[in-house]
Amino acid sequence: MNRPRSIVPPRSFVAHGLAAPVAGAAGPSLSNHGGPVIGSVEVVPIYWGAAWSDATNGPISTQLDSFFDFITTSSLMDLLAEYGTSSTPIGHGKRLQSVRITDSEPGSSTAAGSQVTDAQIQSALAAWIAAGTVPATTENTLYFVYLPPGVVVVDSNGDRSCSQLCGYHNNNGGVYYAVIPYVNCPGCVLPGDFLDTLTEVSSHELCEAITDPTLNTWWDDNTGNEIGDICNQDAARLGPYLVQTEWSNRQSSCAIAPAAGP
Repeated sequence: MNRPRSIVPPRSFVAHGLAAPVAGAAGPSLSNHGGPVIGSVEVVPIYWGAAWSDATNGPISTQLDSFFDFITTSSLMDLLAEYGTSSTPIGHGKRLQSVRITDSEPGSSTAAGSQVTDAQIQSALAAWIAAGTVPATTENTLYFVYLPPGVVVVDSNGDRSCSQLCGYHNNNGGVYYAVIPYVNCPGCVLPGDFLDTLTEVSSHELCEAITDPTLNTWWDDNTGNEIGDICNQDAARLGPYLVQTEWSNRQSSCAIAPAAGP
């Protein structure tokens, strides 16, 4: 089958939570297709654009840093351990120093407004890595690119943020990255503080990037869905943060922690 690219769709594209099971039909199950996993993730948050230093968004970026400090050593990482491989067990990770890019803005202005393409994001990442602006790439590095308000991202298939996607992760020659637009739009934004929307989408992409960084590791053969797609926008509070639940093969359900007991 042709696998779809990895995105977080808006609610208009995927129903909230799990659909009711169909009698006699097999439930979701992630299969290992031979690709790598990230064993001990090292997240590099990148806040691109001057808006991330203003009075509104500067505090949000600081809160996102704290979110990654928390989530990379949380029970959600313990759940992912079931998807480790014989060569790479999945354990806790950490956040590396975050980076604020304030001397450039993502993409370019168009008649429809500011937009940035996935190709432009890949080029920017390559330049930042080469210049030492962001930490060098290792097998555990995962860059999270946060876009400022008013910028639409267009992925490699031509799909646009807030219309067809709320976020996505990708790989470019061993450079693993996720892109989180400023999705304060219907279908993506969740009730409550905007931080909740960003942490929920970020947790979806974090878990998918760890278990399927090159889009050829853990996914469901019947649908092409990754660990987060199955539970899309089924949110739960983990500590102080809103996160998305993730599919557990062992528990046959969406969860935020491994099953209790041995």
